Amino acid sequence: MLQPSRRIPYRTWPGALAILLAIAAYVGGLTFWNNHTPGSRPLPAGETVSVGHARFEPAPGWQMDVSRSKAGQSLMLFKGGHKFLVTTRLWMGGPDGPMDRQQRLMERGQGLTIEGDASDFVTGWGLQGKTFAYYGAKLAGRFWQVVDTKRRSLVQIDVYGPNDGLNEALADARKMLDSMDLEAPL
Repeated sequence: MLQPSRRIPYRTWPGALAILLAIAAYVGGLTFWNNHTPGSRPLPAGETVSVGHARFEPAPGWQMDVSRSKAGQSLMLFKGGHKFLVTTRLWMGGPDGPMDRQQRLMERGQGLTIEGDASDFVTGWGLQGKTFAYYGAKLAGRFWQVVDTKRRSLVQIDVYGPNDGLNEALADARKMLDSMDLEAPL
């Protein structure tokens, strides 16, 4: 008769302990990094910032939201509960396409109400485009857009936040928009 083979016991706790320590070090390291990496960065007064080919001078008191800004594509500033977002990208269509899409997105996707029709604007630097105001139950804002079909560029500027203090945020946003030009080196 054949004898059943005997299984030799082996220890599993050292391997399990090593895996547990590796997971704890990984999670602990990520937590440490998250707690010691600032989510915002103060901007020096009077200095110009660039995003893509757009550049402007931030108004005093606004800070950069590092986690919501993408190098060369978008820059998010905040002051209190108000946000100022500048987005740049290439555009290969007509000047009204992105504006129509943005209005549809705000109305249908975000449930916001567009106030009136989009109107034209021109800054002191000669930057021109279209703008409109919008509002919802808990937030309101203004959206500006500049399309340069010759250079195939699109710049969208959006300032929004709660109704409390919105007039001050809009005044700062207009100052930043007035300082904006599209001559930043890429």
